Amino acid sequence: NESRKRVQELLKREYPESFQKWPVIPEPQMFFQPRRIRHLTQRLKLVDGDMFFSPMQTLTISVNTVGVMGKGLASRAKYQFPDAYVVYQDACKKKLLQPGKPYLYKRETSLDVALADEPYNLTNANRRTWFLFFPTKRHWREASRLADIEQGLRWITENYKREGIESLALPALGCGLGGLEWGVVGPMMARYLGKLDVEVHIHLPLERSIPEAQLRKEFLLGTPD
Repeated sequence: NESRKRVQELLKREYPESFQKWPVIPEPQMFFQPRRIRHLTQRLKLVDGDMFFSPMQTLTISVNTVGVMGKGLASRAKYQFPDAYVVYQDACKKKLLQPGKPYLYKRETSLDVALADEPYNLTNANRRTWFLFFPTKRHWREASRLADIEQGLRWITENYKREGIESLALPALGCGLGGLEWGVVGPMMARYLGKLDVEVHIHLPLERSIPEAQLRKEFLLGTPD
């Protein structure tokens, strides 16, 4: 459609080398709009859709702590947002990003106006998208450790207000290349993120289908739907 063409043209012009390596929209059927949104609480939602089109202020990128963005969401961030990759590598070199300690990149630029068909209709035309680099692996060759995920979630609950996070989108941490199971990670994420008094979207893993029973409020929060 017209919107997709405009996105392709803009990114091809701005990042010609990256454009050749990655398609602009890896999931065409999910372009812009999520397939499904499930409310767990008033502020906490499960989203089946592309996180890079999330309206949330802060997007969480699962990374390792050695500065390599080779696969998954991290690789998309590397090619679509080269500035984020530079900041991530610098945070790794300076040991600012460690297991259990995410690093927040308060990005000052936005593609909202440039990507919109009718930018004058945007309600948040000056919105800036931040990136929260969340370590789900220590080394990219290793599997994710559940203890690191929990420590990182605890960091979010303790620091999100001070850091100025107004809304947050996260992937299913460690459930893709990290090898962890949603049946274990999902309830942990819901338990910690349900404490936040800002809107939070947990994006379901694209690599596998989650059983319906594991998406229910009763399973994730211990309360009936």
